[in-house]
Amino acid sequence: MGLGILGLVTLLGFLAPLMPSGFGATLGPWLEAARASPWAPLAAVLGFTFFASLGAPQIVLITAVVAVFGPWAGLAFSWTGKMLACSIGFFVGRRFGARLLASRAGPRLSEFMAQLARRGFLASALIRMVPTIPSVLINIAAGATPIRFRDFILGTALGSVPKMALMAFGGYAAMEAIRNNSFWAWIVLAAVIVLWALLAIVARRWMRREKDKPATPRL
Repeated sequence: MGLGILGLVTLLGFLAPLMPSGFGATLGPWLEAARASPWAPLAAVLGFTFFASLGAPQIVLITAVVAVFGPWAGLAFSWTGKMLACSIGFFVGRRFGARLLASRAGPRLSEFMAQLARRGFLASALIRMVPTIPSVLINIAAGATPIRFRDFILGTALGSVPKMALMAFGGYAAMEAIRNNSFWAWIVLAAVIVLWALLAIVARRWMRREKDKPATPRL
């Protein structure tokens, strides 16, 4: 049931631009009913984990959860689901990574794996801020490197927050703009897009700078 709810909201996220202008208002009672279920938070976390593990776009998943729970709770549930999905992907990579990546490891992924092996925690945090490699591949690739799980998950947990927060509040602003045609919601959405772009630029430059530094010795 929980996966079905999240799946339907995810589909609506894809179709939102094609919906008539008054469609958003009709979703209010349905979203309230979904939020009222005592199982809704668990369903949201597990649903996010399931779809994220399959490679579904995280911006759509986050928007779906935010549509039901609002930006703050939606961000918390999405972040928790992502940490579970990343952990699953990491251990899949640790067990089957070499075979899974044999035909998929292009130059960018190979470079990322090299950085992970050299600068584990920092590389794991920075890559989450740069929209280049799908998260599923990042997780599996990390598992295929010598990085410790602790460094991987702590870097992922920290590095995911800024981008996920922008997605959550940007998605909420987009829904408000569509539903109420709010001028300020459009302003917030534009600001989120600019901040997201700046975050990606800063993280990318930082990664390039870190690439040329010597590896930090492991303790």
